[in-house]
Order: sequence, then C-alpha cells, then structure tokens
Amino acid sequence: MKILYLIHQFYPEFYTGTEKFVLNLSTMMQKAGNRVKVITYSFYEDSFYDQWRGEILCKEFLYNGIPILAIKHKQLPDDIHHAIGNTAITEIADDLILMEQADIVHIGHTMRVGALAQALNSLGIPYILTLTDFFLACPKVNLVPSRQPLCNGPKQGEACGKLCPELKSDYIHQRLAAAKNILSNARMLIAPSAFVAGVFMQEFPGLAVKVVHHGLSFERLKRNQRTYANGDRIVFCYAGSFNSYKGTHVLVEAFKRLNPSNAVLKIYGSGPDESYVKSLTSMAATNSNIEFCGVFPESQTGEVLSNVDVVVVPSLCYENYPMTLHEALACNIPVIATNLGGMAEKIKDGFNGFLFNMGDSRHLQTVLEGIVNDPRVLNRLKRNIDSTAIPGVEQEAYGYSRAYRMIKG
Repeated sequence: MKILYLIHQFYPEFYTGTEKFVLNLSTMMQKAGNRVKVITYSFYEDSFYDQWRGEILCKEFLYNGIPILAIKHKQLPDDIHHAIGNTAITEIADDLILMEQADIVHIGHTMRVGALAQALNSLGIPYILTLTDFFLACPKVNLVPSRQPLCNGPKQGEACGKLCPELKSDYIHQRLAAAKNILSNARMLIAPSAFVAGVFMQEFPGLAVKVVHHGLSFERLKRNQRTYANGDRIVFCYAGSFNSYKGTHVLVEAFKRLNPSNAVLKIYGSGPDESYVKSLTSMAATNSNIEFCGVFPESQTGEVLSNVDVVVVPSLCYENYPMTLHEALACNIPVIATNLGGMAEKIKDGFNGFLFNMGDSRHLQTVLEGIVNDPRVLNRLKRNIDSTAIPGVEQEAYGYSRAYRMIKG
C-alpha cells in the first residue's frame, strides 16, 4: 500500500507533537512493508530547493529513511498561517498528488497544505484526517480570541465576529465552509483527545470523530526511579515553545515567589517572539534557581526527563494532547498542568499529578510549594502513574493500519 502524509511542517526543520506523530506513524507503516511519503510545507532558504512548479519551490530528500517532499512559496503569502486554501498550491495540487499514486492519504495537519487536502476529493483519493488542534474550527488556530482569554468554538462564525472583530465576516464564513468541506469528505476523522473531538462534533453537527491517543516510542525514554524524602532538592521542568499562550511566564511568576534553596526550575525551548523571550529572561534574572537550558535534540528526551522530578505544562490555551505531558508520564514523572482541554483528561488532580486554574500563578505557586515542602507526595503520584495506560507507537500504528485497510477495501 502507498500511504501519502500531508503536514504543515516537518523534520528536521520542526519537531513538535504533530511532527512526532507523523514521523512515528510513517516509520511504523514503512517497517510494516508499506510505501510512504510525506509532503510538507517548509521554510528553508530558497537555495535549498532544486525544483519549482509555478510559484512553488520543491525539494525531495530523505529523513530517517522517510521520503520527504518539501514545498514553499517563492513569495510567502500574508495569510499562509491562517488560510485553508491557496491559489498557487491549488494550481499544482492535482499534479503533486497524482504523481505519488497513493492508495490513501493521511492528513496530519491542514495548515499551509489545505489546498492539497481540497484536491483529494475531486481526484477521488480517500483520506483520513487527524485533528491535532483546532485549525479547521478556528481562524486563530488555538481558540484564543482577541477579547477574552478563551473561546468555546466559532458557533457558525457568530463567536468569531464578536471575539475577534478584526476578522471580516466574509472571511470567517468562507473559511468555515472550506473547513466543513474538508471534514465532511474525509473517510475517517480522528482526534487524540475527547475534548478536541467534542469541539468539532459540536461545531459541525453530523461529524463522527474517533478518539485515538498518540503512541510513544519508548526506546528513547528512561524511567525516573527516584524516591523522595523531606528536604530533597526538587527539579521542576518546562519543555516547549516560548509563546504567550503556552503560559511559561505564569510558571516563572509562580516559581519566583517560592525562592526556595531546595528547588530549581529548568526551562527548555525557544520561540519566534523575541520580545516575549526577552521578557521571560528578564523576569527570571533575579532568581538564580531558574535556568534557561536551550533546546535539546529529540534523541536526548529520555536523558533530559530522567534528570527532572516534575514537568509543568502551564498552557493558557486548550491543548489537545501535549507530547511533553505524555512523555513525562511514560518516564514516570508527575505532571502539573492547567485544568483545560486534553490535559485534564490525562492528569487526575492529586492522583498522577496536579491541576491548577488557567493563568493563576498564585494557585500554581501553592501547588509548587506543596511539593517543595513535602517531596514525599511525589512517591504516591509516581506509584499511581504506573497504573496509567500509555500506548506505544505499535498500538497506535496497529489502529491506523486497520483503518487504512478498511478504507482502501
């Protein structure tokens, strides 16, 4: 079987949750004897590309044995991160897809490659769509509006107009119509969390969305075997992007108020917003127990996590199913997370971690203090993590393989 994967960005340029999901799945399918290929949007320098089709630059290469076709506009459109369709990609979409002679297409994300997704139906090529975030329901991707902290969904565009007045009505309704077309023509819709599935089924009545949790590759992870006693030094960790909606500043604010001698906060990651990154480092400058550790390669995930005691996910948006949270639990590390979305499905307050109210640094401070004052609580949380079901990539791939075969017939 030839399986074609479409995604908005990919390795080695980007390697966050959705990219890991597609890499793991395509690798497993290739090992099972299928032919696979990934078409991804990209942002390399123009000199990287050695082909062009109309206004689109192209480059084929291998990453970890997976064939990749990277595409990019010669001139980046202003709406590339938000629009579903794109004229320049539409003009070459049929040729790009037909050239691959795929039996089935799996869309990992429609951002920037929505025009390719739109072409599949007219070509009669069956496709599966995994909803890894809210892109098709929300013009701003993460349900973070302009006029209040969070949005509960577009409500056929009514909420978009009220909460994001900078968006024009025609654009909102055209975008939702395009999203509905892509969603309704998919042979199967899958989401990694019940929360995300619920948002889409509420917004687009009649859709059926199956929940399949992301699997992990355990071979690069290490279990944290540490046990704790009173007075032990605790290492808290944040690992992810530096964006305001990821809430890193909330964690820094909470930790600064602790100022303990027996606790450290290690912050891993980077971000495109230089002013936000600068404000983070400025906030932390007076506290020597806050360390900015840069970005670590994926191959070192197990090593990094084996040397921390608690992972914190302080997001100010509805996370779907954060890979960092998933990996922490697989390493037997308790997680503190915002009481939102898919995070609250996996973290049970006081059982395998703690939940705190979104954006409430005082509440988070209380949770951190409780652990620092009595580290023995982590022993109980870690025992409970052992009973938390964490699927492997093999289980995930088996489920998708069955879906592929069923759809192909």
